[in-house]
Amino acid sequence: MKRRILVLGAGGLVGHAVVEALSRADWAFPIVASHRRRVTGSPAAGPVLDACDEAALSRAMENVDAVVNCVAGDARTITGTAQALATVATRQVLEPRVIHLSSMAVYGSAVGVVDESAPLKGDIGAYSIAKIQAERSALAYGHTVILRPGCIYGPTSSQWSLRIARCLIRGRLGELRADGAGYCNLIYIDDLAAVILRALTCPAIEGQTFNLATSGTTTWNQYFEQFAEALGLGGGSSLTREQLWLEMRCLAPLLKIAELVARQLLSPSSVGRIPPALPPSLFRLFRQRIRLDTGKAERILALAPTPVHEALRATAASMRELEASALQRPASGRQGQR
Repeated sequence: MKRRILVLGAGGLVGHAVVEALSRADWAFPIVASHRRRVTGSPAAGPVLDACDEAALSRAMENVDAVVNCVAGDARTITGTAQALATVATRQVLEPRVIHLSSMAVYGSAVGVVDESAPLKGDIGAYSIAKIQAERSALAYGHTVILRPGCIYGPTSSQWSLRIARCLIRGRLGELRADGAGYCNLIYIDDLAAVILRALTCPAIEGQTFNLATSGTTTWNQYFEQFAEALGLGGGSSLTREQLWLEMRCLAPLLKIAELVARQLLSPSSVGRIPPALPPSLFRLFRQRIRLDTGKAERILALAPTPVHEALRATAASMRELEASALQRPASGRQGQR
């Protein structure tokens, strides 16, 4: 009999990838749950629910064997979901295993090689604090496994692929010299989904935590260069300190204001055409020399990351396909109106 796996946040980047991976597995039956919309193309259309609502969550968790918490959002949503899930899980007869998606952000401003026993600083903003609080709530339920991925990239990653690509194409990112010498602890979305599935079946790992990222010491400068090459831009451009200052201090606030206004007044497609903001916090990350120690995940969960250059080629190819498809849709629509 197939195991019933409830995926919370199935409409997001990670949740969607997990549902697809579970759908291909011969042992799993995914049940999708999303806060905003129903997820299409899945074998089991689950509920639209607020995962912070214990009553709704309790109904969704009836007779499930495991739960994958991929819920993203603001601090309240992150902490509220973890708290509600831990509370409801303790009441379930089946004692489902819970896979809780955390983040490397819990390590805050740490530098050097960081393993799972490192102190949780949470000193880089509300998001990092919320992730720490969510982990504590999640571990109150004894059958929880914590995963701490680095920067999740891939064809549908708006933060670490689509935004970066748009900025590389427009010359807003490139060689940053010392400002891009920090390590980018990347994890390809397909690799993350594969590890989540192994965490669902691996025996005797409840209560444990795992860092997830590519091995090695790829810097952000190297990432930008390889991504630019995959996008057909050559080696990319080089930015001066003056350009960085203008980007962070002048352009970023204006673009953020434009995005907030557009979300209130314009359609989602119009919002998507606004250039992405690159705030100072992002450039602080580009300088941070933190490297996740992933040895534990490699030994126990068989983490085997796709080489960055291969993943970026696949990402760039997928982005070109999506762009070509988007350009064809209006054309077909115009033909239909004639």
